[in-house]
Amino acid sequence: MSIQRVSSKWVKTTVLQRSRHVNEYIPVTRKYSRQALERMTELFPANYIKPDRGTYGNGVMRVKTTRVTLAASAPEETANETNEAELSEESEATKATETTEAKHSTTAEPSEPSKLELLTYHLQHGTEEQVFHSLDELEQAINKRIQQRDYIIQQGIPLMKHEDLPFDLRVLTQKNLQHNWETTGILGRIAAPGKIITNIHGGGRLATFEELVLPQLKKDQFQKLQHELYRLGIHTAVQLQSTFPRLKEIGIDIALDDQGRPWILEVNTLPGIYAFGLLPDKEAYRKIKRYAIAYGRLPASKKSKTKKKTSKVSKAQASALKRRTAR
Repeated sequence: MSIQRVSSKWVKTTVLQRSRHVNEYIPVTRKYSRQALERMTELFPANYIKPDRGTYGNGVMRVKTTRVTLAASAPEETANETNEAELSEESEATKATETTEAKHSTTAEPSEPSKLELLTYHLQHGTEEQVFHSLDELEQAINKRIQQRDYIIQQGIPLMKHEDLPFDLRVLTQKNLQHNWETTGILGRIAAPGKIITNIHGGGRLATFEELVLPQLKKDQFQKLQHELYRLGIHTAVQLQSTFPRLKEIGIDIALDDQGRPWILEVNTLPGIYAFGLLPDKEAYRKIKRYAIAYGRLPASKKSKTKKKTSKVSKAQASALKRRTAR
C-alpha cells in the first residue's frame, strides 16, 4: 500500500486545528485574499504569504507593516474674518451637541488632539524587498507573483536567532516497527544572510538542536522543550492520520519565538531524511533509515538512492557540523 502524501498546506492546517493538543501551536492562518491581507496586516507586524502547494520555500513572501502615528495639526484660525455673532451661535450649538453626546456616552473623557497613522508595507521575496505606502499597491505586487494560484497568509513568528541569523527546527516523526508513531529526530536550520526562509535548498545550513537552543535556554527548559516537541510530533501525526490513514512519516517545521515557545509553521508529508545523516548522532539516523525501509520509503538495499543523492552536500555540511559540535 502506497504512502499517503498531502500537498495542500491549507487542508493540513484545517485538520490540525480540530485537535486540542495541536491547535494551540498553530499561528493564525487564512486563505489568501484581499480581505485576509487587510485583516492580517492590521493584526500582526509581520505575515508570511505561502503557496498552498509548494516545497523548498519557493514562492514564500513576507510582509512587514510599520506604523507611524503623527499628531494632526489644527488649522490656523483667522479671528479677524470671523463674526462674533457666529462664534456665539457656534458656541451654543457646541454646548448642545456635547450635552447630547454625554447622555449616550458611558465614560466622559477629555478630548484628545486628532492623530494621523501612516502605514508602510515592506514586501520581501528572496533577498529582494519592495516598499509600498498603500494596501492597493501591496496587493497588486503580491498578485503579480501569485498569478491566480492558491496561497495562504500566516501570522509571522519572530524567530530565535543564532549568531544574529534566524533559525527554525525540523521535527521528524515516523511509524516505527510496531506501527506506532515515534518522533525520531530534531534538527536545526539557519537562514542564509538576508533570506526569509531557512530551507537548505534556499541557502540555509544545518545545525544540531542542542547547538542552537541550549545557549538560549536553561538546561531544564531545554529538556522540557525537547519532550514537548517529541510529544507534539506524535500528536500532530495522530491527528493527520485520522483524516489521511496511509500516512507513515511527517516533518514538522517548528519556529521558536523569543520566549522559547514552539509554533507549527508547516507540516510536510514527504519529509527529507538525508539531512539527519549529516548530524553527529549516527545511531539516530540508522533508526530513521530502518523505519523508512520498513514502511517502504527507502529500498531494503543499504546503498540507497538517498545516500547517492546527498553525497555532494554531505561532506561539507557534515564536516562543518562536526567542527561546531566539537567546540
